[in-house]
Amino acid sequence: MKNIFTTVLCLIATCAFSQLSLKQLDGTPINNGDVFSFSQLTEPGNYLGLKVYNTSEENDLIFRAQIMSITNSDGTNLQLCVSNFCLPAITAGNSYPSLPDVIPPGGQNSNFDHMQNSNPGIDPNLPVEYVIRIFQVNENNVEIGNDSVTFTYRYNPNLANASFDLNNMGIAIKSNVIGDQMEFQTANNVQLRLFDLNGKSTGDFALVSGSNSVDVSGLSAGIYVATFSTTDGKQASTKIIKK
Repeated sequence: MKNIFTTVLCLIATCAFSQLSLKQLDGTPINNGDVFSFSQLTEPGNYLGLKVYNTSEENDLIFRAQIMSITNSDGTNLQLCVSNFCLPAITAGNSYPSLPDVIPPGGQNSNFDHMQNSNPGIDPNLPVEYVIRIFQVNENNVEIGNDSVTFTYRYNPNLANASFDLNNMGIAIKSNVIGDQMEFQTANNVQLRLFDLNGKSTGDFALVSGSNSVDVSGLSAGIYVATFSTTDGKQASTKIIKK
């Protein structure tokens, strides 16, 4: 009987989790999968404010930020401020801070929490990306609830001049998940460079307009960045997953 009573209490507690809502400082919602792109390395052009709201009317909210992945950066020169605690560098896989603040029912964090990247990248010609997940925990720092939000902060040095994607460059990749061949169509002659997530070049190919198939059988399984460049200075990048 005691075990049944304990189980019921646990179920009630589970249903009573606080609700986490994430927005920008201007009130614009931040949703799962959102990507925020910046072309500058100085404030205010590199600033992303983070507002966390507790939409529950009954329960406190404790939240943390998990670094899901870092691309083309060693995690330095990135300021992440969470719960009035600022980090000068971050590490993929870690969660911050160790002692987060508590947001009361119906409350919100201050306007202090934010991200600012000033790292130009291991390869300064490629975008720098940080994938961040905001989630809630209990007083023992154990994750609870199911309303976490994952978003991407991206520094793209090419945005300062012009913004291009594969479509307006006339490039159509058959699939971003590849085996031994990477296949695509291009309307123009392009230069293709492949990089690993540490910014190291793993391939360089000069390609002509039309159908193309690039042999990538020598690459290990993993995630790579494919950067396409045209003779008139346009450039666009996309992630490739090698099986």
